[in-house]
Amino acid sequence: MKARFNSLVERLFAETVEGREALEAQIWSEFGVERAVMALDMSHFSLTVRRSGILSYLGLIRRMQRFTKPLVERTGGIVVEFHADNLMAVFPDVAEAVEAAVQINHALREDRDGDGVADISVAIGIDYGRFLFVANEHCYGDTVNVAFKLGEDIARAHEILLTEGARQRLGATFPYSLTSQPVTISGLELSTHAVQYEPAK
Repeated sequence: MKARFNSLVERLFAETVEGREALEAQIWSEFGVERAVMALDMSHFSLTVRRSGILSYLGLIRRMQRFTKPLVERTGGIVVEFHADNLMAVFPDVAEAVEAAVQINHALREDRDGDGVADISVAIGIDYGRFLFVANEHCYGDTVNVAFKLGEDIARAHEILLTEGARQRLGATFPYSLTSQPVTISGLELSTHAVQYEPAK
């Protein structure tokens, strides 16, 4: 499937305008999905590396990965990739992504070092929309970019931010309250919503 996707993309630049439009429609038909994307980033990278060294931080990354993968899968998600101290995951819908995010924060709060300190904290962004999803290993599109931007650059430690599009997917039984929070991403003003849950301490 990955090879087919790459082959179709490589053909784009050899096509006429009309042929390119038809080929793009084919790619979206075969690989386009509409789901929730969760992007997670570990907080305080520079401070932790300066204080404890890169090897200590690499150990924290491995601990984060060990905790997050089963929680993502338990709530119906797929881990697309771990890259450095980031996690990208895809879920059927927003409620599952939020539940995974809350469980991750709670699990990391309980994971303490030898001095009893919870030394891993994460920031999480969630968006919902249409994007390209290839072989459960790669995802591309604006939904992916926005979720990553929220998790990487906007959300603070322990914070879970939803886009307005993600918020609209939540039903009446959603168990958490939300707080509206406008942000600016690459010059664009967006409405985001912070999930109110028991924060990590």
